[in-house]
Amino acid sequence: MKTKSMSRPLFPPLFFLLLLFFLLLSMGSLQKSREDLAGRIAPSILRFHILANSDSKEDQAVKLEVRSYLLDWICDRLPETVNSKESMVSWLEENQSGLESAAGHFLMQKGISYQAHLSLERTYFPTRVYDDLVIPCGTYDAARVILGKGKGHNWWCVLYPRFCFLDEVCKEIPEESRDKLRDKLNQGDYSLLEDHRPDVKIRFFFFPCLDPVLPSHGTGQMA
Repeated sequence: MKTKSMSRPLFPPLFFLLLLFFLLLSMGSLQKSREDLAGRIAPSILRFHILANSDSKEDQAVKLEVRSYLLDWICDRLPETVNSKESMVSWLEENQSGLESAAGHFLMQKGISYQAHLSLERTYFPTRVYDDLVIPCGTYDAARVILGKGKGHNWWCVLYPRFCFLDEVCKEIPEESRDKLRDKLNQGDYSLLEDHRPDVKIRFFFFPCLDPVLPSHGTGQMA
């Protein structure tokens, strides 16, 4: 007996294609809104970005040691008159050779042959959480320290206002730093920075800005 061939309905595939289309459209809009927010807050923020010579265990350890040394070096010498991003940038430019010399001397004492180079650049950073604030992905000004070839995984934080957590236990934003950022932003943009991370962890390959936010102590490889 011949059986009638049943054609499969076109509705389910079409439905899922439409659903995927609107989902991608929605995520693209969300990514743009986050990058737009980054564009508005970037003039008030200076990042600190250090790249390791390589991904070897030794070079990664050296990266963290130099990071801590340079941040302490900056804190010990930073005058009270540095009270804005612009004055911080000016101070770093004036002390660039001193920073590089200090880092070079530190590396030499460790028996490391390569040098450290400091530059001020505009760099794209992924979304990252600091205490209860989320700094969205986008392009920011950064004090960039390259160790040797600079081919290894990197570490970054916010240098001004100070959101650099070196202690894994204490990760609270200093109230002074919080006030400096709040004073520079309008209330609406500051409220958008408050931490509203979802519990579900999803990797968005096409929209990296929508990836789960990185912890304040995380490292990564940025193009």
